[in-house]
Amino acid sequence: MLKTSLRGQVRQTVLNKYKPLLPLFEAVINAFQAIQDAATVQSKLVIEIERERGLGLDDTPPINGFNITDSGIGLNDTNFDSFNTAFSELKISRGGKGLGRFIWLVAFDHVEIDSTFSEPDAHGLLQRKFTFDTDYDPDKALPTPADRKSAGTIVRLVGFKDPYCTTCPQSAEQIAQRLIEHFLLMFLQSNAPKVELHDLGQRLLLNQLFETDFRASAAAHAFELSGAPFTIHGFRLITPRASRHRLVYAGNSRGVQSENLGDYIPNLSGRLLDGDGSSFVYLAVVQSPYLDQRVNNVRTAFDIPQAEADDEQLTLLPDEIRLSDIRDASVRYINDELATIIGSINEAKEERILKYVQEEAPQYKILMRYRNEFINKIPPDATKPDIEAALHRELHERELKLKQEGSRIIKEADKIKDYDAYRQRFSEFMDKYNEFGVSALAQYVAHRKIILDFLDRAISTTARCRRCRPPAASPPVCLSTCSGCALVRGLAAGR
Repeated sequence: MLKTSLRGQVRQTVLNKYKPLLPLFEAVINAFQAIQDAATVQSKLVIEIERERGLGLDDTPPINGFNITDSGIGLNDTNFDSFNTAFSELKISRGGKGLGRFIWLVAFDHVEIDSTFSEPDAHGLLQRKFTFDTDYDPDKALPTPADRKSAGTIVRLVGFKDPYCTTCPQSAEQIAQRLIEHFLLMFLQSNAPKVELHDLGQRLLLNQLFETDFRASAAAHAFELSGAPFTIHGFRLITPRASRHRLVYAGNSRGVQSENLGDYIPNLSGRLLDGDGSSFVYLAVVQSPYLDQRVNNVRTAFDIPQAEADDEQLTLLPDEIRLSDIRDASVRYINDELATIIGSINEAKEERILKYVQEEAPQYKILMRYRNEFINKIPPDATKPDIEAALHRELHERELKLKQEGSRIIKEADKIKDYDAYRQRFSEFMDKYNEFGVSALAQYVAHRKIILDFLDRAISTTARCRRCRPPAASPPVCLSTCSGCALVRGLAAGR
């Protein structure tokens, strides 16, 4: 039989320090699946936060572990054999990688497991109670008669290590939010078990939080990319605990990768207002069998091309779907879903932009007829410098495209076959070219006005300068050392 070094496997398992709750998620999904396998009417999952015991000076002492208790099928012989097999395929149909328990030992010192289960040939329930660490010995986890009356498992993640314990959210509310977001698709199922989170005497009912904060606003949309089906669920989170609009890519009903929607939809830079005046944060979760099949071993990313940078690879695989393709399709849906709200935001932005152009930047008037094409790119809270930068960038890009179009028209002049179509194209080009000429003239006039205002202020400053005002009997003299006079002479000379 092929042997595996547990210590070596743990050493080679990578866990990003910004994913400190991933080991907890792995324990919770095992509990979810054990409850599904048990198929009992009364199913319950309790997650308890363990904190350091100090002198009681801190209101919320640091977290040093978690206890996960479920009413599932337990660690019977089949499940125990899978537990002792690296890369086990027992749960492959559910997206299991057979590596979750190794992640436990990356972030925690050890894990204590106490599981009660039944076997067909056993009289009564059996129990396995053992410690899982880098010195783990399966022979020390043999079953014994159980001292409990029902099946289920308790998993204790003990000794939270650095840097994971320091990057882990510290409040029960934050952890509850993360748990619900990670298992959104599980909570959407009709047979989802009752889930509780306990901390310092506080008890949070996650199913209740899901119903009030998530399900009430849930919306779903299906789409296809290269023949692969995708589903996106959108949630309007009214809870103040949510602060950013996010797009989550899910694999096997679990969140894997997350992106800030504000990076792709600038209008989502802050909380939005719903029709009833309540503020919310938008959360979208996209899933697909395509994503299920491409989750990496530690469930932190997908083994698929990321964006346009991978186009060279895609020439050999024309049907391959990029992450950017999934994102673009999701963003289109989100824009449609929030169209009314985004429309109101854009109207407010338009008023500010039009006022700015009319009063301070007439050179951008040409862009106002095209504002629907770029208004979404400007954040709702844009300052005057932000608006100026956005309009300048848009004007420059359009001028560049116009020059490129002019070059193409000139090059194609010798190959004209449809003179009427070419004349129409040339006429449209000249109309746009003249528009940009007017814009350049307006910019020149605005620039000259600034120079003249500056010159007027400089002259006024010079008139007040006592060093340049000799006695009345003396002829007028301008001292070269006078900064005001020197400035005026420079402007007059065109410098």
